[in-house]
Amino acid sequence: MPPSFFEVKPKVIYVTRNPKDVFVSSFFYHRTASFLVNPGPQTDFLHKFLDGKVIFGSWFDHVKSWLNAEDKEHILHISYEEMILDLKDSVGRIAQFLQKSLDDEVIEKIADRCLFKNMKKNNMSNYSAVPREFMDQTKSEFLRKGIAGDWENQLTVAEADRQRRRMLNESEDGHSTTAAKGHHNS
Repeated sequence: MPPSFFEVKPKVIYVTRNPKDVFVSSFFYHRTASFLVNPGPQTDFLHKFLDGKVIFGSWFDHVKSWLNAEDKEHILHISYEEMILDLKDSVGRIAQFLQKSLDDEVIEKIADRCLFKNMKKNNMSNYSAVPREFMDQTKSEFLRKGIAGDWENQLTVAEADRQRRRMLNESEDGHSTTAAKGHHNS
């Protein structure tokens, strides 16, 4: 972060997601985006992901750093799973955090526009205007499924177990995160 970040102390909305789903999403994104290293076979990419040898580094370290950040009153922690379960409530929490008074009708409109199915149709959010040489969406759409738990359809039993063991190791080291379990409250 630039030094000014710590001086200005902006409000931050930090979104977490189950790391198994983050892995699956990242794997498909790497296959689509020509500017990223080809992920290779899924199992090989999982090893890189769990070892933090991917763009942005370790998911575990990243989440822990934000959970342990100072000035917690400037950070709203919310999970992808929470937003899927109750998008209107999530929009309301975000508005409250930003100290924006929104009536129920406005919250409803925002939530409707943020529904995955609507974002997937929206050229401003689905990356459909990005040239194929940068993002080949014939390999995988940028907005693929928008669900929680798709890792169960993508990971082998052995891959899921390897990731589960990594999450357990993190918690045994005293670095447990509720986000690592797929749940996260502010």
